[in-house]
Amino acid sequence: KKNMIRLIALDLDDTLLMPDCTVPEDTLDVLRKADERGARIVIATGRIFPSAKMYAELLGTDCPVICYNGAMIRSAGGETLYSEMLHPDILRRMAVFCRERGLYLQLYDEDDIVVEEICEATLIDPDAKVTKIREAGDLTRAELHPSPKMMILDDPERIPEIRSEAQALFGEELYLAQSKDYLLEMMPAGVSKRETLRRFAESLGIRREEVMACGDNSNDAEMLEWAGTGVAVANSVES
Repeated sequence: KKNMIRLIALDLDDTLLMPDCTVPEDTLDVLRKADERGARIVIATGRIFPSAKMYAELLGTDCPVICYNGAMIRSAGGETLYSEMLHPDILRRMAVFCRERGLYLQLYDEDDIVVEEICEATLIDPDAKVTKIREAGDLTRAELHPSPKMMILDDPERIPEIRSEAQALFGEELYLAQSKDYLLEMMPAGVSKRETLRRFAESLGIRREEVMACGDNSNDAEMLEWAGTGVAVANSVES
């Protein structure tokens, strides 16, 4: 017997969203029909909650959001249903790692972006358009608060080397993922879109065979492999 799809998890950038960050009306129509047939829709994104909230509201007032690449689940109304945070100690050690290598590091606090100083790399992030950006100065010395994730932006050719070094130094404490070829995202160990989607599905009594997940990049791959139906959209990275 074919399993009915009861939960659909959608990545945002380059999956649900067009390059101009809109959702095609025919896509919305299909998702509304799925909702009418009893399928639950959930967003699964690396974005911060305020950046994903508008799309959750577009899809339906009860559409929850897996945000910060799995470090948090929030209701469309903003209630935190689950969260995992990085301790300030590891934030500071990563700040030292980045300062020694001349790397840009981005942290988060209460849905605000926290950086040493605003620069071009900060403004590339679509999240920067919807939340406050705090300049904290030298992150190796600044007062830091728990953050759901950290993010390094750099030249795509350098990211593999940076990732390899970070993996060697912090691999047991962090989960490393890429949503773009110029981004390295770092969450608490054991935190990923896959694990948080699994947790959410179990809370609803939904089996993995009844889950469809859609994505386009390496940070989606494990989620697509876990889901009973994994969909890599046509513009996905080749791997």
